[in-house]
Amino acid sequence: MGYRPNAIARGLVNRTTMTIGLIIPDITSPFYPRVALGIEDTMLKAGYNVFLCNTNWNPEREKDYLDNLIQKQVDGLIISSIARHAGDVESLIPEDMPLVYVSSYPEGTAHSYVLIDNIRGADMAVTHLISRKRTKIAFIGSDQEIHSLEDRLSGYRMALHRVGLEPNDSMVVLDKFQERSGYEMIKNLLDRGNSPDGVFAENDLLAMGVVQGIQDAGLRVPEDIAVIGFDDISIASHPDIQLSTIHQPKYRIGSYAADILLRQLGQNPGERHPERMSLQPELIIRGTS
Repeated sequence: MGYRPNAIARGLVNRTTMTIGLIIPDITSPFYPRVALGIEDTMLKAGYNVFLCNTNWNPEREKDYLDNLIQKQVDGLIISSIARHAGDVESLIPEDMPLVYVSSYPEGTAHSYVLIDNIRGADMAVTHLISRKRTKIAFIGSDQEIHSLEDRLSGYRMALHRVGLEPNDSMVVLDKFQERSGYEMIKNLLDRGNSPDGVFAENDLLAMGVVQGIQDAGLRVPEDIAVIGFDDISIASHPDIQLSTIHQPKYRIGSYAADILLRQLGQNPGERHPERMSLQPELIIRGTS
């Protein structure tokens, strides 16, 4: 039998709890559980347990979980934060506690993070729609003030500017993210008589709602309106959906974040230096574009 160190004994020797805290905004999303699995698998192999906390997009709950995890004396933190500014999060965390952001990070942080290149991914998505001769391209997204959304909006505008298409504010629709949000947002856009010929959605769940809303309005996808999402969740490739999208290596994002945290856990505070990883997105073309 292989020898496995006893985590409690090792923790007593090293004065650690052999646990880390993981805070994510939405456990019901198909995206975050894959990221969390990558983190958990990597940490478990190193002998660490993971406390998983779901904020449900509530910034006050994020702060409460931070307080709770720090009281439990976790050895480090991985956070997909919904905070706008670094101070909103980091003022609650001891200076010597290892911290890595995953998928999104607050403005002004000096800590490590791992995420996809959201600007490039959005640029790729919109450039693809332009290559399909689409000139009235809408952006549909959540109203969360998070870094990843802002970057995807920037990439959307960048792609339009490059070919001389002026971004139209009436084509940018942001609302609270719920299960039927994409459906309702495209319905409102069409009801105003402001019909796009292409839609880039912030994520695949929104994009699938957009597709359903277009079809229920008696229009065809992609002939009348082409649609592309972001994330490449597993259901996007289902034969009945075939959603064009931007692929994120979700498990790998989580695993890389855990690797960085493990390196920090093995270093003294003065030895730690921020590591920033921006992974490259991949365009996945399917039936909706």
